[in-house]
Amino acid sequence: MSTQQRPMIRRASLVGVAALTAGALFAGAAPALAAHAAETRAASASASATEEIPEITAEQLRFIEDGMGPEAMAELNNAMSGGGDDGEIRPRAFPIAAVAIGAAAWCAKGAVASIPTSVLSDVADGKFSGKGTYVKNAIVGCLGGEIGGVVWKFLPGWVKNKAVSMVAAFIIKYIR
Repeated sequence: MSTQQRPMIRRASLVGVAALTAGALFAGAAPALAAHAAETRAASASASATEEIPEITAEQLRFIEDGMGPEAMAELNNAMSGGGDDGEIRPRAFPIAAVAIGAAAWCAKGAVASIPTSVLSDVADGKFSGKGTYVKNAIVGCLGGEIGGVVWKFLPGWVKNKAVSMVAAFIIKYIR
């Protein structure tokens, strides 16, 4: 064996020992890590489930309905109350659209907590650029959960933009 080959063999041996050691440590720690991850998920799920969304007031309801306009509200209500492909009523069809928008605002409040009010104002005005895109995506995620993802997919773009704008306006006016 030459002198040049010894350092390479030594490095390869050390890498092999390190890989075996890491594998053994991971195999021993993996069940504990998985149990801890499961406990953490369960704790966060129960914490979020116990945080209740405040009931929407009559003033908040009027604010949303006025801001959305009658055409967009009708479109949302029709989409939410329409039957599925097999004629069944969709599970998210029961809340009225304004309540769903209010609930989406409470859902999105954490995601946009660090976003300046000026960016939220831009989103409320229908301007979606820069950080506004992040805000819009966070709000769309909450809206899809509140009114149902299938319903969201079939809404016209102008209704979606109006709903996102109203959620941002609701957050500014009632949550911040």
